Amino acid sequence: MAGYSLINHKGKEILYVDYTGMGKDEILKVMDDATAYALELNRPMLRLSNMTDVFAVKEVVEKAKESGKTTNHLTIKRAAVGITGAKKVLFNAFNRFSGNNTRAFDSVDDAKDWLVI
Repeated sequence: MAGYSLINHKGKEILYVDYTGMGKDEILKVMDDATAYALELNRPMLRLSNMTDVFAVKEVVEKAKESGKTTNHLTIKRAAVGITGAKKVLFNAFNRFSGNNTRAFDSVDDAKDWLVI
């Protein structure tokens, strides 16, 4: 299921955005749509992004920064999966510079468990 949806985990709602295997244009579209959805809901939420098999080109990183700033006031906690190898170095740098404080996990289940505690 690539795209975004609200999922329930242990009685708590999570905005799950699945970018698995997407290319740049599709990622940018889903990111815009998920950001607009979060703003439409206009309530504090937990967020989980699945970046498995995705390569973060400059445009994606810039859009992620923009989206994070736009929805920061609505975000309680952020988690991501699919951040491995060299992507983890870029991810950590992104967190430092953006103030995003997203935590990376090896599995969706681990990320969901952390988000709801």
